[in-house]
Amino acid sequence: MDFDNLTIDKVTDRLLSYANDWQRNLSHTFSRLTLQQYLRLLIMVCAYMLLRPYLVKLGGKFQAKDHERELDPDEMRSSAAISPNSLRGQVEVPEDSDSEGENEPRMGTGTSVSWGKKARKRQRYMIRKLVEAEEKRRAEEEEADSDQEIQEFLVG
Repeated sequence: MDFDNLTIDKVTDRLLSYANDWQRNLSHTFSRLTLQQYLRLLIMVCAYMLLRPYLVKLGGKFQAKDHERELDPDEMRSSAAISPNSLRGQVEVPEDSDSEGENEPRMGTGTSVSWGKKARKRQRYMIRKLVEAEEKRRAEEEEADSDQEIQEFLVG
């Protein structure tokens, strides 16, 4: 308990020290300014306040013009040289066989990861479950749509 209070006291003392230093520095900064320096500061603040809305509008116009511009195929290729999907490969359910023949496409050949037998089985199982869940969701949607169509014909 005493250790916690000591730490909290140190933190509050440090925060109060920062606040006092900031207040002292700010008051000394403005108290030492001459009339010419006050005028310069006032002119800069007013110029910022007057010009800022126009600069924001000008920036908005340039941005809108840039968004409307069509991209060249070369420019699109350079901005997305390697897509994440090309690194991962296409999602397809691998075969259930555990043999690794020369003619079989292996998962993860795009990276330097070599998977063990159990990891490949887990991956196949996970992909199979995801595909089954997606097929089930689509079947339920189609069933719901056909039920609605039937209901429309019965009511109408």
